[in-house]
Amino acid sequence: MQTPIHFSFTEEERQQAKEEAARRQSVNEARGLRGRNKGASVGDKALLIHALGTAGEMAVASYLGLKQYLYQETEAKRGSADLPGNIDVKTRSRHSYDLIVQKNESPDKRFVLVTIENGITLIHGWCYGRDAMQPSFWADPARGRPAYFVPKEHLRPVDTLS
Repeated sequence: MQTPIHFSFTEEERQQAKEEAARRQSVNEARGLRGRNKGASVGDKALLIHALGTAGEMAVASYLGLKQYLYQETEAKRGSADLPGNIDVKTRSRHSYDLIVQKNESPDKRFVLVTIENGITLIHGWCYGRDAMQPSFWADPARGRPAYFVPKEHLRPVDTLS
């Protein structure tokens, strides 16, 4: 298993990610949208989920030199990617957590695992959807939200993602 990349946000990056999280939450609440995968849809918990996601996207975009493409979508669209190159960032709240890929995702999409815990951001690696969609990775630890859970040792190094 490769060593994850420790990412440090600039103050501007941190602020931009916070603003985008608040914007997403505001849009979702105004439209009465439900949280994905039975997640919170209103309040502080929902905002925290958005903040985690926007921070992970910022970390990967900054690392890859793609910040100019960040936050292009004004509304969530199924099947869209977070960054050019069909890159989707999946951010988790614990460094011990695996990459999650949903059953209906594109096999050609590239998924990047970022974890943020106790103020430390790590970019772990990536894989294609087709690599994630192995029967051995299928699990339902939260009961009622099955998905593919890809252990970090099966991810490619981030520096191979271009």
